Amino acid sequence: MTTDDVLALLVFTTAARVFAPDLRCLTRRLLRAGVRVGAAALVEDHHRAAARGVPLAPAVREEEVQP
Repeated sequence: MTTDDVLALLVFTTAARVFAPDLRCLTRRLLRAGVRVGAAALVEDHHRAAARGVPLAPAVREEEVQP
């Protein structure tokens, strides 16, 4: 390993340690936003289906239920 390789590795590890908390925060924020968008879409679909009178879950007959 040359001196340039060692310095590049040192720079990379330092940058990773410095930016790791920011990356974790950004990842959590993006995941929370995705959950909010997904939940909003589910609620919207639920309201549309209820307005049309479409059942949200398939009807289960008593004969189909396994003991």
